[in-house]
Amino acid sequence: MMLQSRPSAALRAGFLGLSLLLSGTALAQEAVTIRFVQTNDIDRMSPEKGRGGFAKLATVIKEEKAKGNAFFIHAGDTISPSLLSGFDKGAHIIDILNRMGVDAMAPGNHEFDLGPDAFRARMKEAKFDVLATNIVDGNGLPENTKPDKMVEVQGVKIGFFGLTTEETPIASSPGNIKFSSTIDTARAKSKELREKGADIVVAIAHTPLEVDMIIGRSAGVDVIIGGHDEHLIAFYDGKVVLSESESQGNYINVIELAVTKATKDGKTSVTWTPNFRIVDSATVKPDPDIEAVVKGYEDKLSKELDVEVGVTETPLDSRRATVRGGEAAMGNLIADALKAAVGADVALTNGGGIRADKQYQAGQKLTRRDILSEMPFGNTTVLLEVTGAQIKDALENGVSQVRELGGRFPQVSGIVAEVDVKEPVGSRVKSVKINGQPLDPAKTYKLATNDFVARGGDGYRMFANAKSLIDVSASQLMASQVIDYVAKAGKVAPKVEGRVVLR
Repeated sequence: MMLQSRPSAALRAGFLGLSLLLSGTALAQEAVTIRFVQTNDIDRMSPEKGRGGFAKLATVIKEEKAKGNAFFIHAGDTISPSLLSGFDKGAHIIDILNRMGVDAMAPGNHEFDLGPDAFRARMKEAKFDVLATNIVDGNGLPENTKPDKMVEVQGVKIGFFGLTTEETPIASSPGNIKFSSTIDTARAKSKELREKGADIVVAIAHTPLEVDMIIGRSAGVDVIIGGHDEHLIAFYDGKVVLSESESQGNYINVIELAVTKATKDGKTSVTWTPNFRIVDSATVKPDPDIEAVVKGYEDKLSKELDVEVGVTETPLDSRRATVRGGEAAMGNLIADALKAAVGADVALTNGGGIRADKQYQAGQKLTRRDILSEMPFGNTTVLLEVTGAQIKDALENGVSQVRELGGRFPQVSGIVAEVDVKEPVGSRVKSVKINGQPLDPAKTYKLATNDFVARGGDGYRMFANAKSLIDVSASQLMASQVIDYVAKAGKVAPKVEGRVVLR
């Protein structure tokens, strides 16, 4: 009797593989986990109220990369509108990012706030891949940027491309740099990457949410890593992933794809399932290396703030009762600066947003620190299209709590209003002129205001649904605009001149 030896495990597996191949099916690979660590809309270096900043973001990136197969993706808006960028045109942001292992970034509209030359200079400094797929500078892509990027991870090919909103010329200052259709670019580039063998196509899209959804439903991409709207989104419709990571590194989205490739009848199929993790940076310890770099820049900012920008030839008073109780020279200075900065017909800002609570003598030098102290909240300037009727409603709201020193008191530019505070709330504004002409309730005007008021803050609900000509995503820091206004003039002489006359 002959004894038959059993085939080894390896041999048995070979027989099984051969039989499967003969039947036209190959064994599927084990699923490959691929991670995308996302940030977008981050220009603030340090945490605020325990959240955000680059050092906490860096910790999450390091932890995810330690697990393997992780990509740090930046979906744009980063070199502006921080205060330090007003001095170094965003160079500090690129230096920080160069130390953080960015795998791919799409420029946002804020990358162009400081003009085309600043954008080009920052891109040259970047030591990471900037995907400017729909941006045209001269006869091609901006220097030191790429149209796409292909990476292979354990046999899975991932194709990346970047999109920058074509609203950038309206929202920012790109000069002669042009922007092709984001939707058309997404469709063409996705098709091209598929033809080059991409198993997973990732759009890094600094585009409005409604554009993201069109791309998701019609462009053939798998993953959209988005920015611009500053929402916190983890979306999956069974076909496409869409992620947006709020702003300032407050939250960090981690998208995990479990990707499986299989071959049947000589054809490869790719399937994947997503998993989302949203990391609250309040729970994260800052990375010490990046924290040290940030501290160096914060110290530099402190030195930059103690710089004279101009002189006031008239006294200024930002005490609480002054800016909340009536027209104030400081309020007029700020409103005039906002109006000039965005080319508005009129400007209105709430007196409660003016905070230094101090007096300046005629002839006193004004520093950057002075102006930042007056506007410490990081508010930005938006431009709205409003009717004359909305302006009158806004003024009624603004003077509704004047006796209580409510923060809503309107500091204005381009407006002259006569107010009878003895009348009931809602009936106090007796006449309004806009740049010397009687207010026309049906006419539309361009109004500059701060983002807090624009979204209905301090009772200004009449602005909440107004058409945005410059919205929050494209806005600049009020403080920077006032600094620029004073510096350009050299000497300013604001005074109380009857813009809001209380009787």
